[in-house]
Amino acid sequence: MSLDQKVQLSMIVLLTGLVIVFVMLIFLTYIIKGYSAVIKNIQPNAKTDPVPKSVSTVQRASAPVPSVEAGIPEETAAAIAAAVYAVYGSSAGKIKSIRRAAQPGRSLWRIAGLLENTRPF
Repeated sequence: MSLDQKVQLSMIVLLTGLVIVFVMLIFLTYIIKGYSAVIKNIQPNAKTDPVPKSVSTVQRASAPVPSVEAGIPEETAAAIAAAVYAVYGSSAGKIKSIRRAAQPGRSLWRIAGLLENTRPF
């Protein structure tokens, strides 16, 4: 086999491989899109409203005001309650009290940094 034939065969193998790879990628893309369309049709219509009715009107009628430790502003308590409601929705139950966490020898940010930097791979 001469050098020209080897180069020609190498180019044919290279182009054939590239064509097969990209055709399969396009094929897989359509399979995944079709699968997602099927799943969306199968799932029941979920409530798509990301912002529920006014949190204050819902909680005023049903939930008592939680007991808040002295030194915590009302705005902070309201933000904590809203965050809990946003994460868990109505399944969170009722917030009974809000208090500060016990302060360890190190700050919580420092402990989080230690845990993040010493986590095994």
